[in-house]
Amino acid sequence: MIRSLRLLLGLVALIVIVTFAIANRTPVDVSFAPFPLTIELPLYGAFLFGLVIGVLVGGIGVWLGGLGQRREAKRLRSRVWALENQLRVQKQQEDKARAERYSAQQRVALPAAGD
Repeated sequence: MIRSLRLLLGLVALIVIVTFAIANRTPVDVSFAPFPLTIELPLYGAFLFGLVIGVLVGGIGVWLGGLGQRREAKRLRSRVWALENQLRVQKQQEDKARAERYSAQQRVALPAAGD
């Protein structure tokens, strides 16, 4: 359901962007204020340039915002790994001790030779 809704919204956005691009092909001067740089782009190009820059800046912001959570998740994964290894070692030691007890019980239970 969510996947089809995303697809539908994406298609609607694509249609709006393409329609905007077709309707706004007039060249405009784009100036980067503190720098002496002026570029002539179609209006839709300026719009798409701003959209791409916004997506990149937003993506970087979200990535940086999740940095602490990723660090904590990594720490917890390491802790789980260490605890699982500790549990595995303890189970091996327990199995070894159980085998030794069983072996000792079997030696005691065997009748002496010649009886």
